Amino acid sequence: MKKPLLITLTILGVTLFGYLSRNAIMKALGFGSPGTFSLLGLTAYRFVWNILIPALTIAALHKPRRVLAELGWQANPLKGLMIGLLFTMPMLIGFSLFLTPVDAPAEKMLLDVYKNSFWAALAEETVFRAFLFGQLFRHGRWPFWVAVGAQAILFGVGHLYQAHNGVQAAGVFAVTFAGALWFAWLWLTWQSLWVPIAVHMLMNAWWGLFAVADSTLGGWMANACRVATIALSIWFTLRMLKREGRTARVWNQEVKQTAGLPATSALAL
Repeated sequence: MKKPLLITLTILGVTLFGYLSRNAIMKALGFGSPGTFSLLGLTAYRFVWNILIPALTIAALHKPRRVLAELGWQANPLKGLMIGLLFTMPMLIGFSLFLTPVDAPAEKMLLDVYKNSFWAALAEETVFRAFLFGQLFRHGRWPFWVAVGAQAILFGVGHLYQAHNGVQAAGVFAVTFAGALWFAWLWLTWQSLWVPIAVHMLMNAWWGLFAVADSTLGGWMANACRVATIALSIWFTLRMLKREGRTARVWNQEVKQTAGLPATSALAL
C-alpha cells in the first residue's frame, strides 16, 4: 500500500472513530458523558482522545521523533500566545467597552476558561488542523481545498449542538466552517500551531467572560469585534509574509522546514 493512501486511511479512520464513538465508549466503560466528568476526568478524557491518540498515530506513521513537528507543537508557544493576544485585542477592547462582564464567581469563570477555552482550542486545533488537515494535505497528497474543506465540514458539524433551530444551525455551521478555514491558513502561514491555538483560545475566553451569547453567533457588536480580530490577523500576517518574501497563497507554496512544520514536496494544488 502506497504511503499517501496508508496515511489517508489511517488519519480518516482514527479521526472518525474518535469523532463518532468516543462518548459511547466512555459510557460503555462506566464513565458517563463528558458533561458529568470531574475536572480531573475531563482533563484525562481530553488528553487521551485529543492529544495522546493523535500523537501515537503520528508516531506510528512518521516515527516518534517527528511527533512534535508534525503536530506543529515544536514552535515557540510563548510567541504563539503573544501573537494570539495581539490578534484578539479588538474583541477584548470592544467587549470591555460595550458589553457587561459575566457575573459569576471567579472559580466558575476560571473553570469555564479551562474547559471551554484552553481545552477546546488545544484539542480542536490539534485534531482538526494539525492531525486531520495537516496530514491529509502534506502527506496524504490531498489538494489543499479538499483537505481544508473536509476538516472544516467536520468542525462545523461538531458545533451544531449550539443551535436550537434550522436557521441557527445554518449560522453556526457557516461561522465555524469559515473559522476552520481561517485557522488552517494561520497555521500554515505562521508555521506554528500555537498561533491558531492561542487565537482560538482567547477568542473563546473573551466570548465567555463577557455577556455575549450562548452560541457562536452572537449579536452585531460581538460580530463586529470578531470581524475586526480576523481583519487584524490577516493584515498582520500579510505584512509578515511580505517581509519574509513568502506568499499568502499557502496552497501553492511548499512549506519550509521550520520548528513547526517539516518540509514536504507534496503541497502544490
